[in-house]
Amino acid sequence: MQVDAAGTSCLTGGGTIVLESHENVYAPGGQGVYDDPVEGWVLYYHYVNTNIGYADGQKQFGWNKIAWNNGWPTV
Repeated sequence: MQVDAAGTSCLTGGGTIVLESHENVYAPGGQGVYDDPVEGWVLYYHYVNTNIGYADGQKQFGWNKIAWNNGWPTV
């Protein structure tokens, strides 16, 4: 059974947010994880930069190092 950081089943409404909208980063998604030989584990994704615009051609690429907090990923 898959559970979130609080131990709630993901089949019954559980889930732990790793990255959400913040500041000018809106709707991060399409994410993946990569083990970079220099930076270590990173989360990469695309997002809307609200300072630039919302059009398809204006999407940005972002990445953050992954840290672990009590066995759960945080960025």
